[in-house]
Amino acid sequence: MMVRRYCASLCHVVLLLLFLTSAEICSAVSAAVDEDDDFVHQMLTMRRAFIDRLPPNVLAYFKSSEHAFASGNEVVIINSLNDLEARIGSPGTSPQDRIGYLRVLALYQPGHLHTLLRLGDSLTAINPSEAMHYYEKSFDSAIVGEGKTVVEQYPHIAFVVANLLGRYFMNEQNNQKGIKYAKMAFEISKQGIIPPTMGGNEGDTCSLLTLATSMDTFPASLEAADASIRTMNYYADIYLNHRETTVFDDQLTTQTLPVSMSDPYIHCALTLFPLSFYYREDVAAIASQHYNIVTRAWPKLKEYVAPHILEMNRGDGSCHEDSPDDEPKRINLAVVSGALSSGHSVSEDFGGVLSRLSRELFKVTYVFVHEGVDLPIDPIFEVQTKENGGDDEIIHLYMNDEIDTGNGAWPVRLAEEMGKLRFDIALFLDLTMSRVTRRMAMSRFAPVQLNTHGHPITSGIRTVQYYVSWAEAELPVHQAQAHYSEKLLLIPQGKMHQYYQRRIIDESVSRLSGGSIEGYTLESFGLPSSYTGAVYLNMQKPFKIHPEFDELLCGILNLDTTGIAVLHKADTMDTHQIFLDRLESAKCPLSRVYFVEAQPHHSLIALYKLCTIVLDSYPAGGCTTSGEVLEVGKAIVTLPARLLGGRWTVAYYNIMELDHGIQRKLVASSTAEYIEYAVQLGTNSTLLREVETEIALKFPNLLSREDAVDEWQKLLLQTHRDALLT
Repeated sequence: MMVRRYCASLCHVVLLLLFLTSAEICSAVSAAVDEDDDFVHQMLTMRRAFIDRLPPNVLAYFKSSEHAFASGNEVVIINSLNDLEARIGSPGTSPQDRIGYLRVLALYQPGHLHTLLRLGDSLTAINPSEAMHYYEKSFDSAIVGEGKTVVEQYPHIAFVVANLLGRYFMNEQNNQKGIKYAKMAFEISKQGIIPPTMGGNEGDTCSLLTLATSMDTFPASLEAADASIRTMNYYADIYLNHRETTVFDDQLTTQTLPVSMSDPYIHCALTLFPLSFYYREDVAAIASQHYNIVTRAWPKLKEYVAPHILEMNRGDGSCHEDSPDDEPKRINLAVVSGALSSGHSVSEDFGGVLSRLSRELFKVTYVFVHEGVDLPIDPIFEVQTKENGGDDEIIHLYMNDEIDTGNGAWPVRLAEEMGKLRFDIALFLDLTMSRVTRRMAMSRFAPVQLNTHGHPITSGIRTVQYYVSWAEAELPVHQAQAHYSEKLLLIPQGKMHQYYQRRIIDESVSRLSGGSIEGYTLESFGLPSSYTGAVYLNMQKPFKIHPEFDELLCGILNLDTTGIAVLHKADTMDTHQIFLDRLESAKCPLSRVYFVEAQPHHSLIALYKLCTIVLDSYPAGGCTTSGEVLEVGKAIVTLPARLLGGRWTVAYYNIMELDHGIQRKLVASSTAEYIEYAVQLGTNSTLLREVETEIALKFPNLLSREDAVDEWQKLLLQTHRDALLT
């Protein structure tokens, strides 16, 4: 038998695959070995062909035996293929060694379906990316042979594996592959291989939910983004309007798809988070559609109503002793979030206001919802607990793995716990970020439930009555209301929405990380140390930068032919390559585009100071980042979009009361103006100094604004009074 590939365990201190490509091995071995050679001779041939390229620590193992590869810390002699298979099946073989032997077998017989499936199964929990590599091969007829794919041989297994592949690639922001395998799982499941309660011949409900809630988190183009929404809406229509089986069978699904056991909701229904970057879509309709889908799948999510709300509705009493004509006293306020840890952008945005609300009017309880079972309790921003003379409370909520697993509606348990505390108002800070708090809000554990801009997008949840936003960062209310399923409440124009506190203390130290922002150069970030031209910076996470931004960035570099752009590097190689391909398609001079890894807070601030101009991303712009940039006196060029998340920077400029002429050089009304303004500032040092001087002078207008506290109090009091009157 001819050897086509060979490798020992990647877990151990050995062999060739770590250093050679499969193509190189195939070429050399195919030329040197004929079908009559035995396994030992084939190994020797490969050793002779490549031994000079092996590093010394691997070479030492080969010197100890002519027929060996290393397993753990010992040298193991393999005499034949049968010997290898026997070792794989031996009860005495450790799981790690078995994986190593299977890897060798998979390379020796790359089209062996059973080996590919066994490797995928063995590696899923240890090395998911490698596991998916082997699972993918099992679907490829070019590898396993015509008529021999896992779909044709074992459709039950193919359904499970395709579902797993789809979910894995969506997590990795590879939407194209994710959709491919989710569709495959859905179609395979229609072959009569699943029970009726899972969807039967209509197709697997879990796979359909995935397709009906999937948005491309890193689209390769505007066309790909639009296609992603069309695909999602197509499957959402099937689920909501053309299907008999809609209620999700948690028990059977978790038995069939064990990977969904922990939380079938999270495995099957995807997050609404990416919606905040789809500025060309009807976001309120999509958010409401998402709510309708998940509450049809898990109807228990919307069934719970707290007893004190039912009492109010019956007129048997109220959650409050005051009558509607009395001044409210000690309103029981729950602040609910999955991001209350100190330094998080959500806690930074709201902590200043919440800690300054009148404790004569509000009894404040912070409800910190943790997304896992055993997560550590993160430090929370400063609150008025008994330890420092107040009576605020902090409640940490966790999943209970003994009673909550295998139940997509388990957060109802948390809502019921909250219902016992008889809250008057529940303020959700990040309903489209945390999938646990999102489900909690579908219950009613407070008469008034509000969403707000911890993540600036509507929730679509019917039990959330209000969305609190900022008039300075919204279009006129008659236009902005269309972007929300909730009733829109606004902090008025001319007022600040947050109690902003400096993030740089003692002029050079990050309040968040404690590090100094001094002593950095461009070279510190891998940038050309001798460069003297304009540095155009955008350090938003790459998933926030949709294809609309590409034209702006590339237009700037093509107009300023000596400028460089500095961007945040994507988390994975796949998404980084998508970003590069997009920029190339937009005719960016890639030789002048640099990518920087995520930085500690003090290093990031230092990078802001070193750049020439900060480019506000478009259409979703900066919020926390914009405040930080302005704090160190740097200019941001911005193009306000139609949704809240794309209008923060212009709102800051309005509150700062910048000179009108200066602001006109920073706030564009078109892509052409954005490019023009950025290059003007990047190439005209006199103009840039004038702008930066004005920003440094006016930035203090954003700081420590008591009007933010006053306006938040007014809105909270009004919603409470409205609830009593109704």
